[in-house]
Amino acid sequence: MTFSTDIATHAKAKCPRPSSRIWLPTWGNRLVLLLAILLAGGAVGCEKRGISGRTPGRIIGGHGFGPGEFHRPRAIATAPDGCVFVVDMTARIQRFSPDGEFEAIWRTPESENGKPTGISVDAQGRVLVADSHYHRVLIYDRDGRELGRFGNAGTGPGQFDLVAKAVVSRDGVVYVSEYGGTSRISRFSSEFKFIGSFGEPGSGPASLSRPQSMAFDNDGTLWVADSCNHRICRFSGDGKLLSSFGGPGHEPGQLQYPYGLAVCEDGTLLVIEFGNSRLQRFDRTGKSLEIWGGPGTQPGQMLDAWSVAVGKDGRVYVVDSRNHRVQMFRM
Repeated sequence: MTFSTDIATHAKAKCPRPSSRIWLPTWGNRLVLLLAILLAGGAVGCEKRGISGRTPGRIIGGHGFGPGEFHRPRAIATAPDGCVFVVDMTARIQRFSPDGEFEAIWRTPESENGKPTGISVDAQGRVLVADSHYHRVLIYDRDGRELGRFGNAGTGPGQFDLVAKAVVSRDGVVYVSEYGGTSRISRFSSEFKFIGSFGEPGSGPASLSRPQSMAFDNDGTLWVADSCNHRICRFSGDGKLLSSFGGPGHEPGQLQYPYGLAVCEDGTLLVIEFGNSRLQRFDRTGKSLEIWGGPGTQPGQMLDAWSVAVGKDGRVYVVDSRNHRVQMFRM
């Protein structure tokens, strides 16, 4: 997908692309900003540095089109054995070791209409790719051999508009989120037979607007990144809305286009904000616990952050899309 096509996709989803510009103050404003920082230093001190001070243990990738390199990576997932799968804007899926060493690569069968936007790995180690612009889910083994596919274009039961992500619950039910004209989540049996769907386009309590990412926690709760509503929603397995938190903004606890979502072992949530180029960690009530990153190109900073995954031994992998890399942190 070209950059202009990506903008068109946002417009179709009624979700305008947020600005990626970094504010550069004038010299006069810099003096005011410096004075404000010095005055605030006594009030926030080490707490402020603790919130934003995480640095990556490793940076994986860099811009390029060869093995181990990325062109605007978009989504990431970890497997039960700890290996890491990344899909980028060349429609390539790459597999890495838990430490970030390149292992394998393959492409989706078609990509002229657009590139995948989501990826997950189920308990069996199957890799589910949201082949967004081909209105389907592709299923692979860990080495890139296709095991199956399902879905076709449409708005009826079991059909898809633009597929955002597919995840599998512990009991084998497949959940597929869509954006475009049908912001909803559909449920399928383990044989990929349609069961039902929930959500509809809008901003109401149970409505969705580009549900870009989903993740299950240990009790079977489904967490959804309701991206263009700038919030995180919590659903029961059958699609009943249980709670939500967030709202547009740049302060702790607020969200700006949350595209990525992962659940930690302790039950806290990691949320990637495309619009704020940062990661926030929340408790289950929606209280902001930590903020990592912010716009920039240095290690620990991010530009157009898209996705996050939790791996073994406290590893956290962040897709830093416009910096063409994955940053690996430790909890």
